[in-house]
Amino acid sequence: MASNPSLHQQLELGLKQALAAIRWERIHDFGPEEDRFPEGRAPVLAERPNIDLAVLAFDHNDTLVAAANVLVSRDAPRGFVVKISDDLNATNVVWQHWNQKRWDGEEHWEGGGADASADQLLGGTPGRNNLPFMCPYPASVFKLIVAEFVLHEVDQGAMDFDQVRSDLGAMIRVSSNEATCRLLATLQRQGSIERMNQRLQQRGLGTLQIQDTEPESGERWQVDRITMTGLHTAKLLWSLKNNTPSKVLWRNEDGTPIRSELSKQSRRFLLLLLSEQALNEALSSSNFGAYRSGDKRYGAKNVKLGIPAAVPECWIDADTGMVRFETDGTSLNYGIDVRPFNSNGATCTFSHKTGLTYNFGADAGIVEATDGSGNYSYVVAMFSNLGYRYTDRQFAGQKSYPLYGEPSIAYTQEIPRLGNNIDQLMHQLLAKPQATAESDRATTRL
Repeated sequence: MASNPSLHQQLELGLKQALAAIRWERIHDFGPEEDRFPEGRAPVLAERPNIDLAVLAFDHNDTLVAAANVLVSRDAPRGFVVKISDDLNATNVVWQHWNQKRWDGEEHWEGGGADASADQLLGGTPGRNNLPFMCPYPASVFKLIVAEFVLHEVDQGAMDFDQVRSDLGAMIRVSSNEATCRLLATLQRQGSIERMNQRLQQRGLGTLQIQDTEPESGERWQVDRITMTGLHTAKLLWSLKNNTPSKVLWRNEDGTPIRSELSKQSRRFLLLLLSEQALNEALSSSNFGAYRSGDKRYGAKNVKLGIPAAVPECWIDADTGMVRFETDGTSLNYGIDVRPFNSNGATCTFSHKTGLTYNFGADAGIVEATDGSGNYSYVVAMFSNLGYRYTDRQFAGQKSYPLYGEPSIAYTQEIPRLGNNIDQLMHQLLAKPQATAESDRATTRL
């Protein structure tokens, strides 16, 4: 697991504090039925949402130095620290499929606890001290699983890269649902979906599963049949960022060593796509140009600072500096010049994939420091049931969702605020003084 127990403990404590710092009283709930608004203001969120937050920390040599996973739910409102085994698996959690009726109170919450039926269980073993945790639907973050497996099939000669390249790009860079359906339908025709899920199980990533999609169209994405957890997603991302194919990253249940499987070319391609993701609006809020310089704040109104990652240049309009792109026929324009942020506020890159539906919000990716503070990096994965159903105090009286406003604010801003707190924590734990960082780089060159 982590090579530095003290750092590991600091990371656990820091993530628990970052989740505790979420201002729950500022999050309002428009209600369980989309497009049906409550009378008056949307009420404050009544229960703690389910949040699954995992971080893997790496030093300037790209060595894993700490790992932590913290959960929040109505069963653990103050945060629950996951015990992580040497093979980077949770040992004190019972993972369960999401049940929206339970969350909305149509079924008893207690019914999904230690006595849950077998079909509700996703992983783990029920026990007195093991937390039952209902896993939020990952929304479009599951496209990361599809992309990784398609490129594995390319490496194996089972798929032609030129035939899937465009759809891979659209699926990851602008989160195209149409491209995702085409790729899933192709995998269905080849009989590869079951093999994809089995491969994930064999690699110690058993909670990452895509099941029961429609064979002909690739559609029918069900919240209880497409699953991801933070820790397993972080491990998958680690296998992408690792540049040493011979390195053993972790071991599966029978002790088999797991290494990065994709070819160098496939890993580089997928990392490039993740680095060019256009939807920088969840753990990061870079598309809104939000940053501080001294006592002055810049960027869009009603947006909080997130992970301060540079906006990919490919989405910045040359004349206005605004982020503009199109996905599945819908044009998005974030309405703010982000060039000042890129020049003065960005301190890292974030190669990631976001996810958003009415009930769910997620973000997962690789952060690399670019401010000269030691070349550290970290992987972060956050899954929650905080979709655009949930909004901030200033929007609670609206009869439309901020997602459809100008600018479009898709997530409660407690999510990017969480991202910023995580980034500050990682800088505190991993950054080196400038002189030391420069010395390390010089030594590496020699």
